Amino acid sequence: MPELILYTTGFCAPCRSARQVLDYASKSVKFNLTEINASDHPDQAIQNGITSTPTLIGLDNVGKESWRVVGVPRLQELRELLTSENNS
Repeated sequence: MPELILYTTGFCAPCRSARQVLDYASKSVKFNLTEINASDHPDQAIQNGITSTPTLIGLDNVGKESWRVVGVPRLQELRELLTSENNS
C-alpha cells in the first residue's frame, strides 16, 4: 500500500484543498497518509527539502522518496502516481 507524507501549515488554504483531493483519491485507491505540520516541525521540513506547502511525497516500498508534488495535486495525477508500479 502506498505511503504518503503531506507537509502542511495551519494557515495554508491550498493545504486544505490538497486534503480534499486526497480524500477523493482515497475513495478509489488505498494509501497510508502521514500529515506533518511544517511550522511545528521545521527541522524535519528542512531535512526533507520542503520549501513550500502543501508538499506531498510518495514513498517506495523501502521508504525512500519516489515522487513529490509541490502545490495542490490534480486528482487524476495523484491516482496515476498512487497506482504506479513503484508504489505496489
